[in-house]
Amino acid sequence: MSPWRRVRAAIRGAGRRSAGQAGFTIPEMLIGALLATAAATLIATAIYQLSVASRDGRNRLMALGDVQNAALWIGSDTSEAQSFAAGSGATYGTLTTSDATIQYRYSYSSSDKSLVREVLVSGNPTNTQQIARNIAAQGDVTFSLSGTLLTVTITSTSATLSESATLNASMRVR
Repeated sequence: MSPWRRVRAAIRGAGRRSAGQAGFTIPEMLIGALLATAAATLIATAIYQLSVASRDGRNRLMALGDVQNAALWIGSDTSEAQSFAAGSGATYGTLTTSDATIQYRYSYSSSDKSLVREVLVSGNPTNTQQIARNIAAQGDVTFSLSGTLLTVTITSTSATLSESATLNASMRVR
């Protein structure tokens, strides 16, 4: 038998087994490896997508939480306020209540990158707290007054995700 005939015969019989032979043929092993690789690729892709979605969701929730917390404090303070005095520099402004000795001052902390609320009693700070932590720049918060309507715009950025909100709150003027 010529060498070419032997090669052709081997190729034709590559997937066949004689009776009593155990194990897998090379084509069966290649197909199994291909299927295992495809399954591993699908699983790895799913795990990666889950981790990205989880991270992005966490960042979005942080930014939303900051905006909501700031809106609650500013809304509460504005509803008690009689007047608003715009600030300068890092200070956005000060809300004064009907009791002129109590004021709420809002400012930007560049060291913490946060919106800070201070309660002033007779001009002295008695309570200071961060009400929004992820304020990337001082310009990400703006206060403006039109009559008794105080408009505050806040943008909070956590990692690469930003959330913005505009709060319109009316002062209680007597």
